[in-house]
This record gives sequence, structure tokens and C-alpha cells, in this order.
Amino acid sequence: MLYIYLTFVRYFVHTKKQWFMGKSHYIRFDGAIKRLLQQKAYFAVLGGFLSTLPGELLRTERIFVSKAVKEMKKCSIITLLFCLTANGLMAATPVKKTIQTGGFEREYLVYTPENAYSRPEGLIVCLHGFNGSMENFFGDYPVYKVADSLNYLIVAPQALPEQSQSLIDMAATISTVTGDELFLHAAWGCGLRVKAVMNLGNIRLLDDELNKSVDDVEFIRLIIRRTLEEFALKSENIFLVGTSMGGYMAYQFALKQPVQLAGIISIVGSMGLNIRGMGNGMKVPVCDFHSVTDEVVPYTGSTEKSGMTIYLAQPKQDVLNYWVQTNGADAPVTEEVKYYPSTNGITVEKITYPHPEYEVVHYKMNGSNHRYFFGKETGDCMDYVEEITKFITSHVSTGSDGIEFIPEQKPAVYPNPADNMIYFGVMNGNVSIYDFTGREILSAPFSAGQLDISSLKQGMYILCIRSDGTVRTTKLIKR
Repeated sequence: MLYIYLTFVRYFVHTKKQWFMGKSHYIRFDGAIKRLLQQKAYFAVLGGFLSTLPGELLRTERIFVSKAVKEMKKCSIITLLFCLTANGLMAATPVKKTIQTGGFEREYLVYTPENAYSRPEGLIVCLHGFNGSMENFFGDYPVYKVADSLNYLIVAPQALPEQSQSLIDMAATISTVTGDELFLHAAWGCGLRVKAVMNLGNIRLLDDELNKSVDDVEFIRLIIRRTLEEFALKSENIFLVGTSMGGYMAYQFALKQPVQLAGIISIVGSMGLNIRGMGNGMKVPVCDFHSVTDEVVPYTGSTEKSGMTIYLAQPKQDVLNYWVQTNGADAPVTEEVKYYPSTNGITVEKITYPHPEYEVVHYKMNGSNHRYFFGKETGDCMDYVEEITKFITSHVSTGSDGIEFIPEQKPAVYPNPADNMIYFGVMNGNVSIYDFTGREILSAPFSAGQLDISSLKQGMYILCIRSDGTVRTTKLIKR
């Protein structure tokens, strides 16, 4: 008797001279395909054969052996699983997606690392600044370079315009008084309270919180959850990178932390006066970049402008002290940053509050303005991309390399082939059904471990089953 145990093979799709990872929807082959897989020399032949099915060039990349195969040394037959894209391929340019939450249709971008060589190792959530755009991280702030070097996905959500009409009207009044236009095109609900007081007469012109009715913590949680499921990512390596107001949002999310974070990085951001959750005691490694000469987000938390004092944040030292105390970090160690010869007079101090897991790192810049992006090519003593990469790599949760052993599972769906009713190995969840062109035919919740598929035409389909934070993908034949 011949016993068949599973070996899993990942492959990548070749498009426009680059290899990109397809989404994890799988098909199982038997018979002659197994014989091809017995010898690695036949992998190229196999790839050519498979390429004719989806109409894309495929290549075999890695083998995953089930625990049963390891134990049954006489077993040499392998069953192939290969990846078929649904809803198109992820290219090296970001793809816009939408999600409904809080009564709004929210937008975000998903970026797959260029020349991906395996399933992405983690996720970077990029939060743009005030009046900014989710596109910023692929232009002005090239965090995509970090993702490419580490093989990480990027998710970049878009903030909403200000929702409070009274605050919009106040902004118009301030614009009239100061002569400077104050737009509210995109603002995070991150506890950023703006207080503007006329120095003459101590008249308060504005004292309100931006987008205080918008639950952006929930929005970000949802897109993280969706992305983890969609790409079958582990949840250990999730990092937040925020610029300016996005830094405020990174701190706000970290305080609530509905998703466990591996670290947060704030670039010229801070913590708002109305930030919530400071009593939660949530720990997270922190990397903070801020200039004492920042003219937009003041290092001290307030600034003087046009006869007014404008309060925008907590003083930076208070922010650092909070995280040092919460994380239980040690006394600071200071070094002057001179990683590259500086030709512009800008200086940087790196202040590290060490901890085995929850360090707090602060880069205290002097001479740079709010929008300045540090790069070794521009004569700076450090490079933002390199420092962000260093911080992330020092807080990555690493898994084992080489062959991964996958325990055997109950069938994801049965009977297969099926007529009108299918049953799942779990009781409750959600299932998405795709045809072989990658088109989604059905997406629906199921309960009692079953689903009526009588509306489906005869043919072969791909099922993606989500339940209790896990994702299983399988082939289904409808008779």
C-alpha cells in the first residue's frame, strides 16, 4: 500500500521581468505531478507545465514537508500545492483597497516588496502626516525601500478630512487672522488637540481636537487584520511608522494596542494633548526622530506665531519619559551620530534608553526643519532608511529557516466533489469562493459548519476559509 503525505511548494509569478508573490490560494495535483516532484531536476519541467494553466510563468521556490513525511522515511511521494492569484497579482507598485468602518468607506494602499523572494516576513503600517496622503511613503518618504530590503509588506491608510464643522469654521477664522491658509483635508483621530491663544488679552481662538469623532484605531486594526489574513502573515512582526501627525497616530495606536506591535517609529511626530490610553500600561519598543528646530511640531510642544501661542503636543521629553517609565527602560546612553561625513551642519544625538525587549531610542536632531528627510546622499550624518531598518531588524521575531513542518489537519471542506451542500472543518467563519480566472464568485459567512452552494455552476473553484484568525485555502469541485 502506498501512503501519500503532503509536501507544500510555494511559487512566484513572473510578470514584467520580476518575480512577485501571488496570494495564497492553492490547488492540489495528483498522479504524474507527484512523480515529477520526486526529483528536484524535474522542477523546471513542472514549472513549464503549470505555466500553461493560469497563463503566467511559474517557478517552484521552496518545499514544506508535513510532520508525517518526516516520520515515514519510506514515503517518497509528494503532493503539490501551488499558488493561484485571486483578484490579480500584487506588483511592486501599491494597490488601493477600501474597507467600510465607522460609517465611512476608508481607503488604504498595500505594497508588496519588489522582487519578493518568499512570503513577506512582516508588515509595516505607514501613517502619513497632517493634510498628507497615503502615497507619501512611495515618494517623499521612501519607506518602501525598507520594505524591499526586509521583504515586508506595507499598508498605508488614508486619513479622513476633518468632520467637525465648528472646527472647520474656526480654522477659517484663524486663517483670516494670520493670513495663512489652514486646510483640514486629512487628519487622524489621534488625540491631537490644538489650542491657540492670542498673547494680547489672553483670548482663546481655538481649543479643539482634530477628528475626535473618528475611530482611526479601529480602522487601522481592521486593515491589519485583513492584510494578515489575505497574505497569511504571522502577527509577530507588525511595525508602525508615522510621519508628523502620523507619528501622533502611531503613539495613539500603541497606547490602545488592539494588535500586538513589534515596535513603533515616529518621525517628527509626538503625542497629542488629548491622547487616550496612557493609563493602560501597554509596552512597545519606541524609535523617535525629532528636531529641536522643528517649526511645525515643536519639540517643546508649543510655538509662537503671529502674536499667538499655539499648543500642539506634549513636550518631547515628557513623551520619552512616559515610554521609558512604562517600558521599564534603563538610564539613557548618548552618542553623537557621525555615521557619514556631514556637509550641511545638521547634528544628531542618539539617546538610547536600553531594555532587553522594550528599548526607547530617540534621535535628537538640530538644524533640520520639519520636512527634512535625512539621507547619506544629501550630506547627512545619518540615513533615515538605514536607521529605520536597523530598529526593525533589532526587534524582529525570527522563525526557523529551511524546511517548515506543518501538522496534518482535517479536510478544510467535504465532500469534495460536492453537489449542493459543503461542510467545513470548523463551525463558524467566512468563506470566499473564486473561479480559475481569479474572479470572486461568492463571499459569505457560514455557521453550523456548512454552506449551501447550489447556486454555483459545475466546475472547479478555489475556497479561502477564514475562522478564528486562521486561513485555509483549498480546491473544490462542484458537480
